[in-house]
Parts: sequence; structure tokens; C-alpha cells
Amino acid sequence: MEIIEVLIEYASGMTLTDRATYSDELDQVYLSERLRAVISEFGMTEAPPAVSATIGGVSVQLEARVDGSYSVVEGRVALRNSGFMWTLIQPFAEPTKDQRHQFGRFCHTLAAAAFLGAVGLWHATTEWTPAIVQQEAGLIVSFVITFIRGMVSMKGE
Repeated sequence: MEIIEVLIEYASGMTLTDRATYSDELDQVYLSERLRAVISEFGMTEAPPAVSATIGGVSVQLEARVDGSYSVVEGRVALRNSGFMWTLIQPFAEPTKDQRHQFGRFCHTLAAAAFLGAVGLWHATTEWTPAIVQQEAGLIVSFVITFIRGMVSMKGE
């Protein structure tokens, strides 16, 4: 069990922040009696709130359960993968928009290098052997693939 921050937001704009207890084994969040009483009182006049929590530095959405506790709905994968290895893999598995832009720029750099390599190889070659043709084709294909992948990344997809 650990103590976590809980954020309760109502459609009217009212926001409540409190602490709660999180059980990792059950994926459940237990609010204090005082906070549950406040939520039930507001429930008479307000629409159901959006409840989120910050667990291990990751913001997750919570869903109300019948027994008065809350269970983790969205972000369950992020909680499971918050270790050191996930930190190394995350930019490639689930990149942010800024990371996708950076990967796009890197792909464009590789595309430029492949293009310059193809032009340099073309001008430096005096005898076209099958190996040289294969190298030239590889550089051209590398240029096309990295340029297109960079364009897709720069769009943010």
C-alpha cells in the first residue's frame, strides 16, 4: 500500500485534491471516509466527477466501484512499465509528439547522408560492377525509406 495524490474534477469546474491509499496487488484506490462523504454530498447536485490519480509519477484515470473504492482504468500499462528498462524503451514504444519530431529530423539527416553517399558513389565510380550497382541501389532505397519515414514522423503520426 502506498499513499497517492487523487484529483477529482467536476463538470462545473470544481476540483478537489486529496490523498488516498493505493493497493498495487488489487489495482484499487481507497479514498478517505471524509472525501467519500464529500463526493456523495456533491453527487446529489453534480454530474459524476472525473477521478484521476498520480501513482509512481504516472497520471491514471480511476473508475468508481460499488464498494466505494476506485480501480485503475487508463494508464494500467504505464504503471506496469515504469521501471528502468521501460524508461529506455518508452521513446521507441510510445513516443511523444516531440520525440516523433526528433525521430523525423534524425531520419531526414540519414536520408541526406544516403543521398550524398549515392551522389558521391556515382561520381567516384569509373567501372560499374554488380557490387557497385548494388551499393548504389542500397543507398537510393535507404534515402527513399528514411525520407518517407521522416515525413511521417514530422506529421506526428
